Amino acid sequence: MAYIGRSPLYGSFEKQPLSPDGSTTTFSLDYTVGSSSSILVSIAGVVQEPEVAYNLTSGGTQIVFASAPGSSDTVFVVYLGVTTEVATLGTGAITGLTELAETRADNDYFIVYDTSAGSLKKIQASNVASDLDINGSTDLAATPASGDEFVVYDASAGSNKKVAYSYLVPSLTYTSGTDTGDGSTTGFTIDSGRSVADVLVYVNGFNLVPTTDYTISGTTLTFTTAPASGAEIAYRYLPLSGTATYTNGTDTGDGSTTGFTIDSGRTVEDVIVTVNGVTLVPTDDYSISGTTLTFVTAPASSAEISYRYLRLT
Repeated sequence: MAYIGRSPLYGSFEKQPLSPDGSTTTFSLDYTVGSSSSILVSIAGVVQEPEVAYNLTSGGTQIVFASAPGSSDTVFVVYLGVTTEVATLGTGAITGLTELAETRADNDYFIVYDTSAGSLKKIQASNVASDLDINGSTDLAATPASGDEFVVYDASAGSNKKVAYSYLVPSLTYTSGTDTGDGSTTGFTIDSGRSVADVLVYVNGFNLVPTTDYTISGTTLTFTTAPASGAEIAYRYLPLSGTATYTNGTDTGDGSTTGFTIDSGRTVEDVIVTVNGVTLVPTDDYSISGTTLTFVTAPASSAEISYRYLRLT
């Protein structure tokens, strides 16, 4: 499975286990979620379809299932990116900036990085002398508001410029789609600009293997085998950013091997692992250390193992 964000630009992927009792349909989430397509939900190893099997309520702080999960079911939620970091300013043109007024007001603020303290600080213009000595600075709030602005010096223009915080924070958009099989059709229309590595495809809750089970060309997704009549097909589109791409991998079980080599720099939270289409539970069913993924139970002989890395590279 894919892998969200240039490592480690878009932060980590977090898993939250839920404790069903056979009757409860509403559960509180650890994080506020913007849309039902921004999380991956598994019940008893089967990935659930957004807006059909579950919805969000209370401003994205609760998940509501259409039917209460069974008391013996293993249920978990994977948040597809819960933290973001401020992007690094490059050497090219800076988007969305306007020149700072040359005559500043005394209640204006400048933002600087204090190397000795290792943090950003704000300086009121009235405390900045002509030689730019810093007086009376205070720590900048840990989480800037969307309307906050940063001040930078444009060397080519020879002047200060401002950039809104919203321009420095990557925006990830998650979307999804559905279709229904008819037993003969293999080609289905999907969103444009996609590849097999950045689309998660499920048929009746089973996660398919990119390239092996389906291919994508333009806006057409083609199944190797036509989904059965009435089969529920779900597409989960992973967010894209610039030229960064997702990666995935496969292995085959032999009935005894538990350790398999995967890409470096991964954790159980940002790798989706399926065996014969059934999504496994991070930590409970497998662990990751370095480049080794270890299954609690060895996959059966000839079992199809699929890894989807959830972070862009």
